[in-house]
Amino acid sequence: MNPFEVLPGVLRWSLYSPAHKVELTSHAVTAGDLTLIFDPIQPPASLNLPASARRRIVLTNANHERDAHECSRQLGAEIWGPPDVEFTLPAIHRWGDAIGDWSGWNPIPLPGGADGETAFHCPDRSLMVFGDAVVHLPGRALEILPEKYCRDRSRLAASLQRLPDFDHAVFAHGMPLLRNAADRIRSLP
Repeated sequence: MNPFEVLPGVLRWSLYSPAHKVELTSHAVTAGDLTLIFDPIQPPASLNLPASARRRIVLTNANHERDAHECSRQLGAEIWGPPDVEFTLPAIHRWGDAIGDWSGWNPIPLPGGADGETAFHCPDRSLMVFGDAVVHLPGRALEILPEKYCRDRSRLAASLQRLPDFDHAVFAHGMPLLRNAADRIRSLP
């Protein structure tokens, strides 16, 4: 579970969850003076984040509380999640509220996925961070979240078609795409 850099300033770590029967992946992305930790599983001791950067934990949907509370305590990070989603966490900020400075990051709601499904786009880095909307699991092709986990898969597919351009994508489940990511995702059936 050692973190590794998939792109400059983008750290990735993962573990297989027998309970969920899937690989859980987390990313820490530093842009400017802000580090966003997406859908965190317990960070490894070797996780080296910039000491001067502000830190925020980002939950991309209702299903990704994972180890957010412990990571918040350990890393000194606020927890942020989508509006109108019920979480069990005691203190959570919503990006629909006064969101403050996100250093160029844009939350993009993806209706049709899990409750609150939101991708995060950083145009300056040509990077999109996905929760469950798109998965890229080992031994399987890149795919839209299977229908049994979606609120409305055809609506989710339409949401993905409207995404802005980006070259790189990372996922809460699976391996990153490091080039032509938007085109590959828009071509999914």
